[in-house]
Amino acid sequence: MQRLILFVLLCWPLLAAGQNLTGQSSGHIDGHITNPGGRGIEGVSVLEPTGRFSALSGADGHFSLDLPLGEHTLITRSLSHQEQRRTVVLTAETPNLTVDFSLQPMVTALQEVEVLGRKETTYKSDYSFVGTKTATRPIDVPQSISTVTKELMEDRQALRLPDVVKNIAGVTQYSHYDDLTIRGFRNGYESGFRLLNGLRSGFSYGNSFTQAPLTVNLERVEVLKGPGAALYGDINPGGTVNMVTKKPLDVARQALTFSTGSFNTMRATADLTGPLNERKNVLYRFNTGFEKSNTFRSVNDTRSLMVAPTVTFLPTDKTTINAELVYTHIDGYLDRGLPIRGGELFALPRSFTLSQPSDYFRTSTYYLNASLNHKFTDWLSFNASYLDFTYHEDLSEHRTLNTYADAPANTVMNLRYFDRRAEEYTKNLAAYFALNRATGSVQHKVVAGVDYIRYNTDPQSTMFEARQKTVNGVATPLTFDLKKPLYEIQDPTKYIRRPLPQFFIDYINSVYHTTGLYVQDQIDVTSRLGLLLGARYELFADERDYGDGSQNIQQRQLLPRAGLTYALRDNLNYFASYSAGFRPLKPEYIRFPERYGRSTAFDPETSYQLETGLKGEFFNKGLLGTVAIYQIIKRNQLVSTGALTPDGAPVYRQNGQARSRGAEVELVGNILANLSLNATYAFNHSEVLEADLAVENGQPLANAPKHSAGLWTKYTFVLPALRGLGVAVGGNYVSRRRTENQVVNTTTGELYWAHWPSYTVLDAALFYTTGKFNFHLNVNNLLDKYYFVGGYDFFRASPGAPRNYMATVGYSF
Repeated sequence: MQRLILFVLLCWPLLAAGQNLTGQSSGHIDGHITNPGGRGIEGVSVLEPTGRFSALSGADGHFSLDLPLGEHTLITRSLSHQEQRRTVVLTAETPNLTVDFSLQPMVTALQEVEVLGRKETTYKSDYSFVGTKTATRPIDVPQSISTVTKELMEDRQALRLPDVVKNIAGVTQYSHYDDLTIRGFRNGYESGFRLLNGLRSGFSYGNSFTQAPLTVNLERVEVLKGPGAALYGDINPGGTVNMVTKKPLDVARQALTFSTGSFNTMRATADLTGPLNERKNVLYRFNTGFEKSNTFRSVNDTRSLMVAPTVTFLPTDKTTINAELVYTHIDGYLDRGLPIRGGELFALPRSFTLSQPSDYFRTSTYYLNASLNHKFTDWLSFNASYLDFTYHEDLSEHRTLNTYADAPANTVMNLRYFDRRAEEYTKNLAAYFALNRATGSVQHKVVAGVDYIRYNTDPQSTMFEARQKTVNGVATPLTFDLKKPLYEIQDPTKYIRRPLPQFFIDYINSVYHTTGLYVQDQIDVTSRLGLLLGARYELFADERDYGDGSQNIQQRQLLPRAGLTYALRDNLNYFASYSAGFRPLKPEYIRFPERYGRSTAFDPETSYQLETGLKGEFFNKGLLGTVAIYQIIKRNQLVSTGALTPDGAPVYRQNGQARSRGAEVELVGNILANLSLNATYAFNHSEVLEADLAVENGQPLANAPKHSAGLWTKYTFVLPALRGLGVAVGGNYVSRRRTENQVVNTTTGELYWAHWPSYTVLDAALFYTTGKFNFHLNVNNLLDKYYFVGGYDFFRASPGAPRNYMATVGYSF
């Protein structure tokens, strides 16, 4: 008997293992999520820490979740309710459990200035501030809003802002700089800027548009389609780009990543957040990232560093304060694009560049962003934000003079040399009251406030320009032979200095400010019908002393906005809107137009958009779908001709009217808990109607494709044998686009409009997660397509990257 008992004890583990192998290997959890009153809460995510298994609660709060046997921690995630965690154990004896949650409301649902972090971990963002200045579901805003969350940026390993736009309907690259086309209109350089947390930054304006922002500290990138001037002032009519930074969370989370990839690229990032005390009323977040890359362009190495600490204070349950200080330094070359040799787009390799080994481009950006939210009562709050932004650059470059020395053969390019030291300052102060009150059965959410923005440059900025050098005592033009390129360390002491040009004197004397007074009312007329009415009065003026007794240049504009939403179903809204746009010009374009190629003053740009469409939430509100059609009219469009005055200033023309009409479809979010989707399509028909240059009449707008589409879909396997493995596929299509300026026929010498060819690029990725470790492998441009993302003319084309890969290992704890 004793031997029998001993035999059973020794064999029991094997028998148990055999039972597990032949029996049930997974379990099931059912439960309900309710509020303190016992009512079911819809749309709450329930997931385990790795995110491989998740579910959404239905209308009655019910959820169900399949999990492998073992111990698991269940986490609830919701915009409007506090997080809860519950540990459960599924065994062969108890494979089915009931787990209920009762959640407390969370104050972040009511914040008017975004000061607390977003806890969702999907491609879909449940709220946005860019459309109304208050936390509003995108489905309830009567204007199209596209969002790319940090999860999608991480899955695509997108480090810079231009890498993000491929996931947004109707947005493509105008060039390789921070320079975009949105609904047909250029958004970059002097025709747009980037918002940071709803405030005007120095990105994509002035000199800084050549250096695209890093995404290391970004929570999401939003694009409000059409003019946003009624909220933000001087905005380009195609759309407003808002970069939302990561805010602290009240739960501890840490993530580290290390990457290697093509072009000798190495990258590392860290994202740390959590409470600093037991009361959880002091929270922190620290983001940092470093990258070194040779890039796919010759003589164009780059190194970038970002450090971004953020702190949130909650001194009382009515007051929240957030402060972040961000430093970015990039050391590399200023890539002026690919020259086109002999009129043949693909004659040169896409790595070809005009840069010399002794060139450099070193930029630093610093910004302090602080915000305050104080609730006086349940229906009245005060909100204030401040942004102090500095952009600094040290530049030494050889660049095109926008002419060929051997025209029309076009194989030898004239150059100019720049050595520039410059600094730009942008300061913002925004303050507004938000009021939530009812008048009878009608509910109002009123926002009334003032914005103040000031921009100026450092008067100590300076530059050295040369177009000739001394060779054996003879002044010789700077040229670059595209057939026999020569790369060597240059000696600028042999270059012949030109006088400081007047356009740069205008630049260092730039001092202007604008004040915007605005009011907006979101009205819930009935449970289904909502109205949005708003207006802004913009007061733009400069402070330059012209030295001749002339008055400062003032530009004023009233900017109305109106829209409605109507709930056709609980998850489907119809919307329609009108929004006006305005962009004041640099004062010198009005005061001294002759310096920029025109005999009479340029006029400020105005615009408007009409838009209508449908927005819906599907698959348990996991997927947001938008269908929109629109028309945009822009008057007095300022266009660079590519030519230069004898002084070296850019020459502009101004078109009387341009029109853009189109339609967009966008699907973003989750179809299943383990199937994510970002799918876009845009049709745009743009036309110059009243051109300053006669041959431009009837032409489409520059770099505005008629068709564009994008796809990225990620599937994570749930089968036990493949658990933790995920695959993603995607790509982009962009139809042909017109060059900004005419180019020269190399046979006849005549001018004609050239086009960047259409292209399709395919991408793929593999993911694997085990415990706290995750691995990514992204391959972009699988078919190694030679294509152009955009460009200006045949002096400055913007090729896309060849086939490349990036491999990343991450650790979360």
